[in-house]
Amino acid sequence: AAQEIINQVLVKLEENQVPMPDYALKSSGAAIYRSRTSPSFRTPKAKVFLFSLPLVDYVMSPEVILEPENQPGNCWPFPGSQGHVFIVLSEPVIPKAVTMDHVLGTTFHEDRTATAPKDFAVYGLKKEDEEQGTFLGQFTFLAALNPSQTFQLKNELSGSVKYIRLQVLSNWGHPDYTCLYRFRVHGDPLKDGGKASS
Repeated sequence: AAQEIINQVLVKLEENQVPMPDYALKSSGAAIYRSRTSPSFRTPKAKVFLFSLPLVDYVMSPEVILEPENQPGNCWPFPGSQGHVFIVLSEPVIPKAVTMDHVLGTTFHEDRTATAPKDFAVYGLKKEDEEQGTFLGQFTFLAALNPSQTFQLKNELSGSVKYIRLQVLSNWGHPDYTCLYRFRVHGDPLKDGGKASS
């Protein structure tokens, strides 16, 4: 049993070493555009307390998906099985791939797998006020198979993008909410002296 746990940890460490820069990393300057992102799931079971009195419902911020910590429960939940998040990248890039992460051990915890995203689509936007953006691909995240999966984007863009819209289309069966742990964006930055497409 101990060896199995060690093997799981080693696999997770290997998966975390995605050999491509992440342009959706908060510590590098990426951010969530809140007004164009789905609301967070609120539960009366989680409360913020002040002097032992329940103050407000505790809500996890969507910014958590831009951070590398991937512990059980450290995810952004949104209501139902469909939602979207609007990410401001750390710099303009020509997007090539995205990586979606769920928590380690989903194979052994069916309820965690049920909250994982299943089908999702990715859009690239050059300006923050674009309505839809350029479709970059639709994928299926097999949460029970591997908690970290990289997807090559299908459509070539004529230039770089500064924003990514992740549209979750379904989850693995949880009726109340979907939990997104981490989402990474990989690509090619603009060459020295290059200009962002407008």
